Amino acid sequence: MPAFSRDRILQLLESLNAELAGRGIRGDLHLAGGAVMCLAFEARDSTRDIDARFEPANEIREAALRVAEKEGVPDTWLNDAVKGYLSDHGSFEPFREMSHLRVFCADARYMLAMKCLAMRLGEGYRDEEDVRYLLRHLGIERYPDAIDVIGRYYPIDEFPGTALAALQEFTRSEDPR
Repeated sequence: MPAFSRDRILQLLESLNAELAGRGIRGDLHLAGGAVMCLAFEARDSTRDIDARFEPANEIREAALRVAEKEGVPDTWLNDAVKGYLSDHGSFEPFREMSHLRVFCADARYMLAMKCLAMRLGEGYRDEEDVRYLLRHLGIERYPDAIDVIGRYYPIDEFPGTALAALQEFTRSEDPR
């Protein structure tokens, strides 16, 4: 699958807006994952796909397929696979408002929690790099502080041990309290 740069993501979102406009449909995208790291934080050059929750789901899915055909990108360029990681307590910030499409990005704390929950380690994955960036961006240096943030969104006991161990490695464990 090709990697999508920040500029390419913005072009695809504009094309999606045009598809929706052509059908008189207004939609919302709530972005998470690598697209947010590219768009909102400019923390990386590209992502393999755009993970989002979208409404109205069927209409946006159909419009995204038309965009894929016109733009020559995979049908999965926009997908809702992230919905399994979304929290009822998640928070999104407005990113861009177009004529028929509003785009929101997960905020930094919520992104940290999602990236920790989904953390895939090893070659080809960017989760470790993203978590380290988000910890720096948020000024989080201590493990208890990181746990406090992610615990606002998800029960800590749902986190894989490997993710918690990696998070502990990325932060200082000591708690001076």
